[in-house]
Amino acid sequence: MKKSIFIWGLLTSVCLSGSAFALDAFRIYDDKPEQICNEVSINGQVDLSVVMEKAICANPALKISYLSSLISGASYGQGLSNYLPDISVNGSLSTSSSKKDGAENADDNSDLGVNAKLNWLLLDFGGRSANANRLKLALQSSYFAYDDKVQSLLYDVAQKYYAVLSAEEKYEGLMEAEKSFKKAFEEASSRYELGLVPLSDKLQAQTSYEQAKLSSNVARKNIALERGNLAKLLNLPPYTLFELKRPEKKLEKLPPKKKIKELIELALSQRPDYKASKQDVLASEKQIVIAKSDGLPTLSGNLNAGANKDIRHSQDGVYSAGAGLTLSVPLFTGFSQSYKISQAQLQYQAAQKNLEVLENDIQNQVWSAVQEYETSLESFKISETLLASAKENERVAFESYKVGKVNILTLLDAQSSLASARVENSTSFYNFLTAQYTLQKALGKMEKKQ
Repeated sequence: MKKSIFIWGLLTSVCLSGSAFALDAFRIYDDKPEQICNEVSINGQVDLSVVMEKAICANPALKISYLSSLISGASYGQGLSNYLPDISVNGSLSTSSSKKDGAENADDNSDLGVNAKLNWLLLDFGGRSANANRLKLALQSSYFAYDDKVQSLLYDVAQKYYAVLSAEEKYEGLMEAEKSFKKAFEEASSRYELGLVPLSDKLQAQTSYEQAKLSSNVARKNIALERGNLAKLLNLPPYTLFELKRPEKKLEKLPPKKKIKELIELALSQRPDYKASKQDVLASEKQIVIAKSDGLPTLSGNLNAGANKDIRHSQDGVYSAGAGLTLSVPLFTGFSQSYKISQAQLQYQAAQKNLEVLENDIQNQVWSAVQEYETSLESFKISETLLASAKENERVAFESYKVGKVNILTLLDAQSSLASARVENSTSFYNFLTAQYTLQKALGKMEKKQ
């Protein structure tokens, strides 16, 4: 009985120690990406850095990407577990009763049995090692994929943030244009009543005024839509109201220009999606080793121990133990092994081509981002001059119309030009700010700040 108690205690300790492996026994997650999240409230006036912080903390798609990287870590842990033995314990308790004809008492038995088995793969010619390395590379790829998701989210937030501000300023510019057209309509109506201008002046001014009101109404709708798009990134209802801080319309000191070749090399050295793709290539290469090892012999060791005792009767227990080696040699698998190797090799070639395609895409993205950045910068500078000129032209045209020096078409044309210049100025400014982030994203270095 003492021996059976000892065996139960030993097996229980093994089971309890096994549960500790659920606590990251291989320290898989020591290098997991940090979730740098400082909870912030979205109310009052907020700037871009606050909105980015909120998105990092609340965006569900980003959380899914982070959980995916942890799932990859669990797969890697399973791969490392293949180096350890499998230990299983079976326990049984059975009761039976039998009675012969004519016997006074029944024959009752209560048997307690315990069996423990250990299986340990000792040799597999590199299969476990290749699989563990493949899973490690997949884990690293998932970390880079998460980093890429963070960068994409920050870019999307910046883009939507500036889209809201651009829509707001466009609406304000159109409201100013509406006031100007209304003023022109009132002036034309007054001059028509005095008989100084024909009815066509009044009607043309009224038409321009109504068109301006229609444009303002559409612009107001666009603000609501852009605000909803931004709120979605923050995991907030689309009707959430908060005021976005507007940056000053001035050009800060710009970084020195770099040659396009240098920028492309920089992008390839720090783009997380490119790093992830490189890890995928290495992982697919390991898959070839795994496929080849499946056709090689394996050597396993096994141990077993058991105890069985009738606990109702004071009989001696039966104890057993054994050990052995098992050599498994695959001889014929119906040609599946050769196809498995061929599949792994083709997947490796496909992964290489995917990396090549991504490299070409990155080069083109950097090139396009540089062109967009430089063009948007020049466009904003031109729009500043255009706006100042349009304001003066509209002022002169209105004063000239009041004294009859120009006709209504000249005035309305000047007002339309001013309205367009206002919209172009605000649009080009926010296009330039967005282009800065587009270039950062193309280089793989988004920053969580304004």
